[in-house]
Amino acid sequence: LQQSIVHMGILLVQSVVNSFGSAALAGYSAGSRIESLSIVPMLAMGNAMSTFTAQNIGAGKLDRVKKGMNKTLWIGIIYTIVTGALILLFADPIMRLFTDDPGVVAYGKQAMHYFCPFYWLLSILHGLAGTIRGTGKSIPPMAVLLISLCLFRIFWIQLILPHYTTINGIFVLYPISWAVGVVLMILYTIFGHWLYPVNHKNKFHQE
Repeated sequence: LQQSIVHMGILLVQSVVNSFGSAALAGYSAGSRIESLSIVPMLAMGNAMSTFTAQNIGAGKLDRVKKGMNKTLWIGIIYTIVTGALILLFADPIMRLFTDDPGVVAYGKQAMHYFCPFYWLLSILHGLAGTIRGTGKSIPPMAVLLISLCLFRIFWIQLILPHYTTINGIFVLYPISWAVGVVLMILYTIFGHWLYPVNHKNKFHQE
């Protein structure tokens, strides 16, 4: 359900990009494919954290959950900063693997300048979401991702985007929506008591 609704949000954004012409759409699409070099590993690490968390909860080693989460976040942040910097550094030759059209290349490089410096936000978002899912609480991470990656984007397109006259209004939406998701996920991680039921159960069995 989460993936379906998030992809609906992506399709909505792409429909807006279409209004800027074929070169903008081609550049945006190429930039989106290139960003998978950073994003797909983050999704994989988030899924791995779900398994890691569940296994350690089952073993009664709750301290390892937070240690694993912290290490995953640091690995993700470092990885996305490095890959983002490399993509930015070689943006022109990477884009020319897709096309030699100067207009398309320009749009793709423009998208990268908005996306690449902020991939580390996604590493935090998916790292925390994966950890919390592993505790059995799948609804809060789903709600955060739906709010930030779908509902917020719809709000932006309807109310904020009309004030922009260029495609920058679409490109800047991505890091802002990622930041919204990170803030919400951090707030839940701090105040959500997502390990409380497990702690309570273990205490009960010990008594």
